[in-house]
Amino acid sequence: MRNLFFIFTLFLIVSCGSKTDKPNHSIIGKEFQKFEHINALADYTKISDTSFYDNTFHEPMYGILHLQNQNHNLLLFKSIARDSINTITYTVLDTLEIKDLNTPEVISIGYCEFNEEQNINLISLVDKTDSLYIQNIKKVWQANTETHKIEPIIDFTGLNCINESYEVLDHPKLK
Repeated sequence: MRNLFFIFTLFLIVSCGSKTDKPNHSIIGKEFQKFEHINALADYTKISDTSFYDNTFHEPMYGILHLQNQNHNLLLFKSIARDSINTITYTVLDTLEIKDLNTPEVISIGYCEFNEEQNINLISLVDKTDSLYIQNIKKVWQANTETHKIEPIIDFTGLNCINESYEVLDHPKLK
């Protein structure tokens, strides 16, 4: 019985101490100047890139990069740093993956406001529309500059989103 206990204990120690063969695919914490330099992003294409300010600085400190491949939309929440010769380096703070969008759905970044106050760090999943204001907001996330995480927003009360592809030229009342 003691031998069986010894063998079981030895098995646990060896198996818990062994490394897995699965590589770590996380890109959080990676620094880059061009997203293509991160191997995990090689098959993605840039859709949009938005930067925004923290209240304390005059230079953009954060950004949201929207990338897409065949089946996925990937949003990178990134910090922006400049060195003494103004070379920009980005660091991935968090990611949000949105798979398999339905035909009427689009991702909008920075075109929503809470209680008439613009919040450029909001990411929303909305239905396409021909009107100026989005009628159907499905999901919303905030790139939180304090926690450095992309966080879901559950309560949409007071949230309005503007259609970023709305053509003012087609609407004479808005010219």
